[in-house]
Amino acid sequence: MYTIIQKIELESQNNVKFSDVGYTTSDIIICDVNKYYDLTLGSFIGLNRTELETGSVLIDTFFNSSSYVYEARYLVDTIEGLELNEITNINQL
Repeated sequence: MYTIIQKIELESQNNVKFSDVGYTTSDIIICDVNKYYDLTLGSFIGLNRTELETGSVLIDTFFNSSSYVYEARYLVDTIEGLELNEITNINQL
C-alpha cells in the first residue's frame, strides 16, 4: 500500500488546487505530514466550517498566511504509471 502526498494550495480566488507531489510508505512521514495539516488547514476548516459554507469566510483567508500545506491520506495499491517520486524524508517536500 502506498500513500500519495498532495500539495494543497490556492489556485485562484476561493479555488483550492490539489497536486500529487510524491508517495511514501513511511508511517512516520505520513503522521508528520497529516499532523501539520491537522494543526493548520484542518483546524482552520474545523473552526470555520459554518462560515465557509455560508461564504462569510473564504478559504483564501487561510492561504493569506500559508501559501500551501501537504496532506497524506490518499491510499493506492500501486504507483505504476503515476510518475511520482518516493518521499523518504520529510525535507524532500
